[in-house]
Amino acid sequence: MVVLLGVLTAAMLTACSGSALHGDFRAAFAGDEAVEDFELSTADNMPFTDGLSAEVRARDTASGDELVALADRLSEFAREHEAEDVRIRIEAAELTVPVFADAAISAGAMARGLDLGDDDRVDSVVLSARTEAKGITGVSIRLAEPGAGSPVAAFDLARTTPVLLDDVTDGANLHLTIAAEDQVRIDGNAGAWVDDVEQVWHAVSNEVPVTGLRAEPGRLKLTLATEADLGAAQALSAARAVDLVVVFESPLVRLGAEASGDSARALLATLEASQGTGLLSVWTDDEGATFFVESHRQATSLAAAVSSRPEAEAFATLSVTVGDPDAPSLSVTAVPSRLGDAVALAGAVLADPDVASVVSSPRGATVVLAGDATDAELESRLSEVSGLADEGARVCTNRSDGTGVCATATP
Repeated sequence: MVVLLGVLTAAMLTACSGSALHGDFRAAFAGDEAVEDFELSTADNMPFTDGLSAEVRARDTASGDELVALADRLSEFAREHEAEDVRIRIEAAELTVPVFADAAISAGAMARGLDLGDDDRVDSVVLSARTEAKGITGVSIRLAEPGAGSPVAAFDLARTTPVLLDDVTDGANLHLTIAAEDQVRIDGNAGAWVDDVEQVWHAVSNEVPVTGLRAEPGRLKLTLATEADLGAAQALSAARAVDLVVVFESPLVRLGAEASGDSARALLATLEASQGTGLLSVWTDDEGATFFVESHRQATSLAAAVSSRPEAEAFATLSVTVGDPDAPSLSVTAVPSRLGDAVALAGAVLADPDVASVVSSPRGATVVLAGDATDAELESRLSEVSGLADEGARVCTNRSDGTGVCATATP
């Protein structure tokens, strides 16, 4: 009992301490003319812990000078409570800036953030700082107009932003994220590697259409307008003496984060033209590959062809999908040698007009029936669903609303 009371007393003292700190903040800024509102929590957003985390939303009409002055006032609060864990962030229109106990860095960070936001190429700016950092450690910039000029703007900002923010980083190596929707993304600590990326991008894009760029230290992924330009793009990039792994994707071959796509392309190269009919695209992470196909009939023929190729054994699993990837009418995953049979079996189930979709893998299978089936009708289907997954896996027959019945797959 004594131990329990001690724990409760400590928790109450902590909560009270945090409440007092929150009260001080409210008293200081509830009526601040530059503040629209704010949200307070503990420093790590956990109950019964100490400190303060303040998300301060500035008025939309606040001028740049007013925002700099607000950062200075918030910095004074942080300085007066340096013994406590105080974390403050200002959110203004398309700009987010952290506040530090150092007044010069806080006001300077706001001013530099405003300078970046005034750039016509920039849509929004988020300055950030790692926990315990005394200056800015990261900046995320969203470009204003995705398009052909976005990489040029991104490269220029990747060079000039670290210089602009140098006096508010407290010596930290600045992490850059510069992006324009899905077309451009530069992500990594500022450095000369960005120059290598730009060099390769210019070499390739000057000769063949390039629609996307994703770069990080040591790796560059370029999206080509067509797979037919792959050979030329590879030759152009190889001619540049840069310390980068350069990979290419296209509307036909999409790559996961660390993938090269070599195994998927080697497999595709073995298919006859008729066997690839209906193939929309392939996604691969080099461990597995997913073939997106137009129709169920084409899925069956493609899966049979792929299964028979020795190149398929480079993958742990292969998948075939028809329809919306988030809600496919057919999606089958299997080890390469089993893919053809698995897709044929799933296609046979899907041929029933009462069946709306089939999703299967060795770990489980789900068949969705059209209409409002009874439980008895759902249960009667479980035996055919069992054949779509490994013995012992979970198999289900569902209604379109997601309700249904499930069982364990048997031989």
